[in-house]
Amino acid sequence: MFALQILLFALVMVAIANEEDVHAELRSDYRKIDDQGHFNYGYEASNGVEAKVQGDVNGIQGEYFLPGENGKKIRVTYTADSTGFHPNVEKS
Repeated sequence: MFALQILLFALVMVAIANEEDVHAELRSDYRKIDDQGHFNYGYEASNGVEAKVQGDVNGIQGEYFLPGENGKKIRVTYTADSTGFHPNVEKS
């Protein structure tokens, strides 16, 4: 399950990589996991990328924000479980 999160994070970062992103700094992040395998994870970067995810061994749900055109953010919410990855993209 954690490997899926790492893969998703890597894909997001590769998809939005540009010259400015090379110099992006992590503004905040948190990671929590309990003895039953429930977890929360999130971060915010100086380039406008944000992500939040929570879940357990049965599945995860989360959202991430990417900088869009003209300063507008793109929000992607998703769930991932035994039936696959289910994203929903919203442009504001």
